[in-house]
Amino acid sequence: MIDVSIVLLTFNQELYVRKCLESILEQKFIGSLEIIIFDDCSEDSTFIILEKLSFNIGNIRLYRNKKNIGLSKNYQNAILETKGKYIAYLEGDDYWTDLFKIQKQFDALEGNPDCVLAFHDFIYVDKDSNVMDNSNIFKKNLKKNRTRSEMISGCLIHQNTILFRNVFTELPTWYFRARNHDTWLLAYLSNWGGALYVDCSPLHYRIIDNSLWSSLSKFRKHYNGFLTSLMIYPITPIKFHPVLLRKTFSKIYQMIKASIK
Repeated sequence: MIDVSIVLLTFNQELYVRKCLESILEQKFIGSLEIIIFDDCSEDSTFIILEKLSFNIGNIRLYRNKKNIGLSKNYQNAILETKGKYIAYLEGDDYWTDLFKIQKQFDALEGNPDCVLAFHDFIYVDKDSNVMDNSNIFKKNLKKNRTRSEMISGCLIHQNTILFRNVFTELPTWYFRARNHDTWLLAYLSNWGGALYVDCSPLHYRIIDNSLWSSLSKFRKHYNGFLTSLMIYPITPIKFHPVLLRKTFSKIYQMIKASIK
C-alpha cells in the first residue's frame, strides 16, 4: 500500500495552480507518495499548466472531467482513486508552506492510532499571496487536539490542512446533500477517532472576492450550516446527537438574527 495519497482538485485556477502544485512537489517525505489531480473541466489554462508541471513525474495521475460536475462529485471521484493509507487534500488556489508537513503529520498519526486525522494552522492571503489575516496562529485555543464531540459539533479545522486515514469505500449520500462539505467530512471522520494538532508552518488559504463562499450573505451562510447539521445526524452515533442539536438550534438563531438586520 502507498503511504500517502495527495488529492488536488482544480477548476479555473490558472493564476494560482502552479504555486499550489509546487507546494506539493516540494514536500520532503521519506515514504511512498502519490498525487491524484482531478480538474473539473476548467475553461482557462489550468489543465494545460498541470500537464506541463506533471510531465514525466511518475507518481502523478492527472484527470480532466469531460464536463463540470461540481466540487462534491469531483472530490468523490478523486477520493475513490486513492490507494494511500492516508489522504491529504488541497484545492488549486491554496498552498502549503511547510516542506515537512506530510512527514510530520504521517509520523504523528502513526504514533497515535486513536486519532483519525492530523491538522495544522492556516492563515488568510489575498490573490497576490499577501497576508490578510494571520490571527489564527496566535490563538492557543486552536492549537490543541479535538475530541470526536468537537468534530461533530463544529470546530475550526481547515480541510486543506488535514491528513486523514483512508477509511473510504464510498461517500454516503448525505455528503452530497450537505452544503458545507468540509464540516460534514470532519463529523464523518469522527467515527474513526479524534483530531490531532501538529505544529506546521501554516497553510495559505486564498480569499478571492468572487469565490462562492465570500459572495454568500450571512443568512445564507448560516442556512447552509443548518442544512449541513441535518445531514450529520444520520452518520453519527446517537450519543452525540444532543451536542449536534445545540448546534442546529444555534444555526436557527443566527438565521433569525441575520434576517432581522
